Amino acid sequence: MRVLCILANPKPVQESYSKRAGMEFIKEYQTQNPNHEVVVMDLYEKGQEHLSYEALYDAMNKRSGKMPDEATEFASFDKYIVAAPMWNLSVPSILKSYIDHIVAKGITFKYSSNGIPKGLLKNKKAIYIGSRGGAYPFPLSLIAWDERYVRFIFRFMGIKDFEKVIFQNTDKDPVKAKDKFPEFLNKVKNLSKSF
Repeated sequence: MRVLCILANPKPVQESYSKRAGMEFIKEYQTQNPNHEVVVMDLYEKGQEHLSYEALYDAMNKRSGKMPDEATEFASFDKYIVAAPMWNLSVPSILKSYIDHIVAKGITFKYSSNGIPKGLLKNKKAIYIGSRGGAYPFPLSLIAWDERYVRFIFRFMGIKDFEKVIFQNTDKDPVKAKDKFPEFLNKVKNLSKSF
């Protein structure tokens, strides 16, 4: 079993709620599953680039290059953890840049004879571990695109088994957030046991 943990925050672990929760999830998961291979991909440390013309050209005309390579690597995993903050109602652009590389025709999705896209990544699962500066109850939840975007793009690639856990109000009330974070970490650790 191969597990990919994607971190999308430039802050050090101790200063990032989402990154710290993601790492605690992985730590507990490895305790429960010592034989599983876990790869942690920090997109900022990796230096994830935006999708370039050259990468698109190579992928579309040569079926080679950075885009197919990243998509093939992504597809080789069985489980995915995405740990990211919500920035400006969405995910950090570096995470979107990574997703632009891995959503690749013939690798993570294909078109049917009618032109309808179908995901190729079957029998896989994912969890989104997020943090938000405020709270987004309904109807504000309708404009919170972070988790929704990741969930739907993973579904587009065929990954339907998807969970989420989000720590809110980190900026609204930093003192209370700091006090409540250990409780959130316990929730995250418990989720890792059934992942």
